[in-house]
Amino acid sequence: MLPPLGLAATAINGEPFDTNATSSDEFCWDSTTFGGLYYSVNKHKDLVASENWFGEHLQYIETDGQYELGKSNPVNHVIGEDELVYSTRPFPNKYKVVSELGLNANTTPSELGGMVYYKLPWFGKPYVTVENDATQLASIVIDQAGSDKKILKAGDVWDFGKGYSLTVNQVDVEGNKVWFSLSKDGEELESGIINADGTVESQTFTAKADCGDGSDQLYFVTYVDSVFVSATDSFAVFKYTWLIDKDNILIIKEGDEYQGFEVKEASEDELVLKNTDSITLNLDKDVKNYFTDSWYFQTSDEGKGSTSPNGYVIHPVKELSTPGSYTLRGMPFDTNATSSDEFCWDPSTFGGLYYSINKNKNLVASENWFGEHLQYIETDGQYELGKSNPGNHVIGEDELVYSTRPFPNKYKVVSELGLDANTTPSELGGMVYYKLPWFGKPYVTVENDATQLASIVIDQSGSDKKILKAGDVWDFGKGYSLTVNQVDVEGNKVWFSLSKDGEELESGIINADGTVESQTFTAKADCGDGSDQLYFITYVDSVFVSATDSFAVFKYTWLIDKGNILIIKEGDEYQGFEVKEASEDELVLKNTDSITLNLDKDVKNYFTDSWYFQTSDEGKGSTSPNGYVICPVTDVVIEAEDASESAENSTENLNVTSESKGSDVSSDYRASSAEIADEDNSSQPEEAAEETSKLPGFGIISGILGVIICVALWKKS
Repeated sequence: MLPPLGLAATAINGEPFDTNATSSDEFCWDSTTFGGLYYSVNKHKDLVASENWFGEHLQYIETDGQYELGKSNPVNHVIGEDELVYSTRPFPNKYKVVSELGLNANTTPSELGGMVYYKLPWFGKPYVTVENDATQLASIVIDQAGSDKKILKAGDVWDFGKGYSLTVNQVDVEGNKVWFSLSKDGEELESGIINADGTVESQTFTAKADCGDGSDQLYFVTYVDSVFVSATDSFAVFKYTWLIDKDNILIIKEGDEYQGFEVKEASEDELVLKNTDSITLNLDKDVKNYFTDSWYFQTSDEGKGSTSPNGYVIHPVKELSTPGSYTLRGMPFDTNATSSDEFCWDPSTFGGLYYSINKNKNLVASENWFGEHLQYIETDGQYELGKSNPGNHVIGEDELVYSTRPFPNKYKVVSELGLDANTTPSELGGMVYYKLPWFGKPYVTVENDATQLASIVIDQSGSDKKILKAGDVWDFGKGYSLTVNQVDVEGNKVWFSLSKDGEELESGIINADGTVESQTFTAKADCGDGSDQLYFITYVDSVFVSATDSFAVFKYTWLIDKGNILIIKEGDEYQGFEVKEASEDELVLKNTDSITLNLDKDVKNYFTDSWYFQTSDEGKGSTSPNGYVICPVTDVVIEAEDASESAENSTENLNVTSESKGSDVSSDYRASSAEIADEDNSSQPEEAAEETSKLPGFGIISGILGVIICVALWKKS
């Protein structure tokens, strides 16, 4: 039995740029390269157009010649005032009743006032423009998908949200009619009797109102598809329902400020905003440089670009801290414009794959790359995907290839303390271990063998620390925990035990004497087919006394689940893929069955249990009437309790993106500190309810412990 896919990232990454290789005018993200911006697959060709584009753009524009970002000055990490530019333009959308019923200008009901309305994305969220004016925005309450239908009987109430609801008053099957009312906060706004007689005009209901500075703005549309009788009651079927919040119009004017940006241009056709203050980037992969309340720049550490010792990698990120469902898209490709060998996604172009910004140059390398790749590879000459046959929507057996390769990672105790081969404690067995991403989740290779994988229980980030007193238990998850037995401040020692499911695995006394060798604790075990695999590391940074108790500070803790090793062999099947190659250095899997894509933008074409291909409707590519747009996608659900969990416990792992405080959060822009969850509170240890007895030293205890260890070793031998 193989485990399910790992959690996808709880942050949405934009395309990364290397300051060594990028000109100052190339730092630009649109909705295909940054998932924080609003994307519509059927509008792809206009969203990415070089001219007359619409939708959202986020761009760096050099203004004063100082601190230029990019390869002319790769070390610069200051974005000056007015140099980060956010632009958004409205674009037309057909009402669902028009697009789904195939109406044209002659058959569209006159009450709609036309076939289309205009959407404007505003910091990632789509709004409707009032009277097609980008400076007046109404939020969308409901936009019922074309394939959806709502079946209601008399007395049923359909709650749309934001106080709006539709109540069915009566269903008359004999007369083929339904009587319903639209209300807000319990007060009726509209009422209508619709005759489901087979004519679009009769079956469509609309409502208009004065909104913002406009009059007679259409704000509600619904369509009664049919009425029918069951054994017990009569029902009406509602489709294509569309509603905007007419009472809450966002008016945008020049000079307004919005989350660290000032509106510089506000017209019917475009909004342009620029950052009000300069942004100084902290070049640390664990730091979030916020420039709105949920968007931030993540950078690699300094020198982690491709060539310059001072360059770095940078990309925008949208934080997913609010509970809800989110979509992580891969880079979209247009079958009209893409060759068959170009359908390939790596961790920088598909958020479902594991990404580490400090490894960017190797993850995206054209040769000798590591990490994960998802690629279409033509094998039989039939149904070739791409511009040679843009209408093909069949991916043949063995033509979707998933590959993953391990890569080296320094232990945190090594990287954070700046150790080298001579100063690294010998117990570590070296400065690095090897990670292997496996369908989006990072694992540790046992004895550097990609066919034997151990899951990461905790990988404490470099800036994190855990402060514990005697009796405290640190729960790592998966049954593992660390218990502090005693803290001896006078002797500068701490005695602790590592357990799993309540049974002690290891015990040690660490002397915080200022030497790395003494302050580092390690444990090894037989794992999978390997022996003496390092599985646990912790580092006691210091011990100290407060007014009421003694504490120990733990850092750089790393633990893998030694008891559950995933063994991967050729011929194994995993979620629709078969393992074709399984070596120490690489795993290669291919799809076991052909994949026939349904060319409908609302359909999810799953090829694992959580990854699917999204396509546009047929003909929505750039030129060919048969071409389409395609990208891999995964959906993630952020639940309220996720904010306090520490699954995989590493910001780099991105399984759960935790918010840090203090130096780990940029002061350039951030919401109030009250919004930041303090998960640990470890920097402010609470006073103990009862003061535990403290011994001046560990003479007796260490003696007893020594006897126990000797007996254990004798039994083991």
